[in-house]
Amino acid sequence: MTNGSRAEAIVQDVVRSRPCGLLTDIDGTVSRIAEHPSNATVEPHARTLLERLAGKLDLVAAITGRSAEDARAIVGTDEIVYAGNHGMEIRRGEVTVYSDSAREHAPKIRWLLDFLRSSLQINGVYIEDKGLTASIHVRETEDPSEAERTVLGMISEHVERLDLVVTRGRMVVEIRPPVDLSKGTAVLQLIGEYELRGAVYIGDDITDVDAFHALQQRRARQGDHLYAIGVVDDGTPAEVIEAADGTVEGVDGVITLLEFVDRIT
Repeated sequence: MTNGSRAEAIVQDVVRSRPCGLLTDIDGTVSRIAEHPSNATVEPHARTLLERLAGKLDLVAAITGRSAEDARAIVGTDEIVYAGNHGMEIRRGEVTVYSDSAREHAPKIRWLLDFLRSSLQINGVYIEDKGLTASIHVRETEDPSEAERTVLGMISEHVERLDLVVTRGRMVVEIRPPVDLSKGTAVLQLIGEYELRGAVYIGDDITDVDAFHALQQRRARQGDHLYAIGVVDDGTPAEVIEAADGTVEGVDGVITLLEFVDRIT
């Protein structure tokens, strides 16, 4: 069975298991990876398909490391639910609910970002303040690997002192509050709220593996039809491919899969 046919078999099983939902990351899934995060745009056909599927499925949601407000601006529709900042924010329509435990640490993250802005001397680094979390992007630097090592070295002592958490993605260092919230907890929260028996999650980065594992563990415990689909391109971390139940090739493969879901629902 090819990658595409395996993914199609997965979504066929999901849509037969009502109530059901489709959840997806944004960057690298329905939006091509941009050199600068602010230049990212969701593929217009992907947006149309997400809107259409929101009227057919019991839940369509975007789960992202971006803030919920930023995610809404990029995707460009209020028809779907947004879980931003790795599940620390949930936006439905024009209403966003924030994690109180995460908000307590926001001043410490702002202090660390001010420190980096005044001390970090590397051309091409982009410091993104996302409110409850922060990302330091190194994709546009001359040597991303060296820039990442420099950033990690500069913040390690302060992160420990401030009781913050550091994670790494594709050419990005992320700073988070020490709360037990992730894309994994976000997908489980939404599956519980919407009482889904079937769901598929689409992602391309290391942070998406949290969601992959959460779905697979619940599937093993309860027998629900919950699956993970990895998006594969030249930069996909090996952990994503290894953890996925099925894969598609790049953003174009995601769009093809969304078209298939649209046809069978």
